[in-house]
Amino acid sequence: MVNEMRRTVFVSVMIGLLFATLAASGRIWQSPLMIASGSIGGGDIDTSTEYSNGSISSPHQGVALWYVWVNSNGTQIIYLAYHSYIYNPPVVTFLGQHYQTENGTEVFVGNTLTSMEVYNDTNGNGVPDADFATGTSEIMYYFLVNSSVSFEITSIKKSLIDGIPHYTWGIRYDTIDGFLIFEDQSPAASVLLDYIAFSYDFHIQNNVSYLKTNFSIGKTLKKTQFSDTSVILDGLSLSLLYGTTVITSKPYVTLVNGEPYNSTTTQISAESTESGEIRIEDVKTYEFIFGQNYTLFWDPQEEIYESQSAAVANRSVSSGVRVSVEWLLSDLEGVLSDLFPKISSMQATINLDYTVSSFLYRVCYPQWGGYRLEHDPTYVAYLNTMVMPEASPPLLILITAALLSIVALTVALIDLKKTRKMLRPLTQYSYKPS
Repeated sequence: MVNEMRRTVFVSVMIGLLFATLAASGRIWQSPLMIASGSIGGGDIDTSTEYSNGSISSPHQGVALWYVWVNSNGTQIIYLAYHSYIYNPPVVTFLGQHYQTENGTEVFVGNTLTSMEVYNDTNGNGVPDADFATGTSEIMYYFLVNSSVSFEITSIKKSLIDGIPHYTWGIRYDTIDGFLIFEDQSPAASVLLDYIAFSYDFHIQNNVSYLKTNFSIGKTLKKTQFSDTSVILDGLSLSLLYGTTVITSKPYVTLVNGEPYNSTTTQISAESTESGEIRIEDVKTYEFIFGQNYTLFWDPQEEIYESQSAAVANRSVSSGVRVSVEWLLSDLEGVLSDLFPKISSMQATINLDYTVSSFLYRVCYPQWGGYRLEHDPTYVAYLNTMVMPEASPPLLILITAALLSIVALTVALIDLKKTRKMLRPLTQYSYKPS
């Protein structure tokens, strides 16, 4: 009973720290603008623009959401991340894409980083095996990222690479306080993390869009134990748990290793995979590309390792994870629900709860030990559009000059032809002097 009360108090305090941790320190950013509270600001996003970013309100006083918007060739990207110039903001983000598929079906796919997990890969398969229904798990701690002292935004910009438009943006949270907790939500240790950074590169080539994400997590700087058990990160691995949201006007199926897969019904707690697919009417509409290498920065050298990925059953996720992020995800749901009618004809309810996701997956880093790492998985969407490369200004000038030359030559040939017609009758008569 006492332990249960201690766990409850700890969770409550941890949530409260999202807006209070270090609030009295001199490192708090001063707000250059007033942030409204009590309303969701998804309707404030101008969906008619090609690309933009900015701040929209959240229900929490002093805390806002930074958004990125891309609307290019019939597909739309929406990105959301918490930020604040008053408090230390929580590290929670969302990435979604809306488009028409090759067979003309409307679809929306979203990815949410739900949890970070520290595990001991005892069987050497590279992924955390966990099944809480049977009470077995390689997950030693859940890494709850609480709040960041400061943040840095990289505004969206458009550039041309080989004539193809690329849209890039990012956000970095610096000096992050967090917690390592056990599965029963009791605390193991507090940690101070150097940073967590997210950056993105979106482009379309032919009828395929590519969204390359870059995830970078800094070194663990400090660790303070709460429990009697020694907390040592050396030799342990790191896993990122993602939930997928799929909304479409037609039935869809998720494929893992070429076979149908559903996280809510599968009997297998984890299934290793290098890719995942979403198919509508047997047409591939979305693809998750896993298995790329990641860079681990040991002190002082860096090494390359192969990342691992697994599709997982929702019963392999601790219920405590849901409690820790559910209230933050509900705010994102409000923004998306406000935005969705502006970009979609579907009547849909936005639900980011991992327990209803048909595709939960873990991106895993078997070699970690608390050191800095960088990784860049890719999401691919198959669109109902054909995109012509944009010409750079010098090329446009050359094309324009060439077209003008063709027009001028055509006019000259027509004039020459008319002149010949005028001269030809004179050659048909002989000259007779008078």
